[in-house]
Amino acid sequence: MKQRAWKSRILMAAALAISLLLYAAPAFAAGGTQIYTPYTNLSAPPGETINYQVDLINDTDEIKTADLSFQAGSANWTYELTADGHGIKQVAVKPKESQTVSLALTVPLEVEKGDYAFQLNAGAFGTLPIKVSVSEKGSYKSELSTEQPNMQGHSDSTFTYSLSLNNRTATKQQYALTAEVPNGWDSKFTVDGNGVTSVDIDPGASKSVTLNLTPAENAKADTYKVAVHANSGNTSADAEVEAVITGTYGMSLSTANDNLSATVTAGHERKLELVVKNTGSADLTDVNLTGTAPSEWEVSFEPKTLSSIKPGESKPVTATIKSSGKALAGDYVVGLTAQAAEKSAEASIRMTVKTSVLWGWIGVLIVLAVAAGVYGLFRKYGRR
Repeated sequence: MKQRAWKSRILMAAALAISLLLYAAPAFAAGGTQIYTPYTNLSAPPGETINYQVDLINDTDEIKTADLSFQAGSANWTYELTADGHGIKQVAVKPKESQTVSLALTVPLEVEKGDYAFQLNAGAFGTLPIKVSVSEKGSYKSELSTEQPNMQGHSDSTFTYSLSLNNRTATKQQYALTAEVPNGWDSKFTVDGNGVTSVDIDPGASKSVTLNLTPAENAKADTYKVAVHANSGNTSADAEVEAVITGTYGMSLSTANDNLSATVTAGHERKLELVVKNTGSADLTDVNLTGTAPSEWEVSFEPKTLSSIKPGESKPVTATIKSSGKALAGDYVVGLTAQAAEKSAEASIRMTVKTSVLWGWIGVLIVLAVAAGVYGLFRKYGRR
């Protein structure tokens, strides 16, 4: 009987232990900790920074704390672990919650093409393997490029090029900027709207540089290639831009005999034969003629508009200048202008006004009338 009672107690104890184990097993199986990020194998070029959002998941009924560390594998690879914008080395996660940690991994500039393996360690949350496929071999050089190297315009145009200067070295560089322009041309570099001769760029960074080219005044229609250099002493980059000049604009305005003076009688007209000449290498279109004169003077042209003047061609225009009837004798200036959309020319005519002969005779008659009146009065009252 005693043996049976002992065996019965053993069986009951075993049954109780099994029931306790069965009761605890679901909590253990359903709980646990995990580390997760959706993209564990990304491709990137040298110099690029890859950003990972890593979730630390706590499915247990306890607060879980873990020290964070990252195995970069190579000294050239740099990383940063942050949470809410601050660097982080340890994380604590409440029961049934998760926390997000940011990992920024930067591909070195000096690196071979291929696959690189890394590991993020998070203590009780486990380890997260990460693989980066470097898409190309690191260049460790400077690059100067432009999307639009060719510009077209006239000799009085300004050619503007947008350049991108990229520092692919591992150190900060100060680049001196130069352009090999033809004689008489002018070049100017600007960064952020300010004129510069050099620019500082951090490693792995780039800056936009604007180059303005102003051709020489007498530049002929042609294609001009301009070499552009960015040199820091340790490294350099070169590019080439092209300016295509299609023609130059030029115009002159004068009288047919180049005499810029004339006479006119007050209140009368004077016709002047003008010549408008295209002195450039491109056509001039819709050339309008206008004049500026003293008050109560009139200036008119025939024709008033010249539809087109070819390079080297001259066209005649008749200008009619009418002086004011009240104009006193003397010199007056009349301005003449030939204006096209592309170019303009001016001429100043000195007009000498002479009084009318009629007014001279009238003056003589007035003098005679006054003299006759005085003589009559003298005869009438002189003997008294």
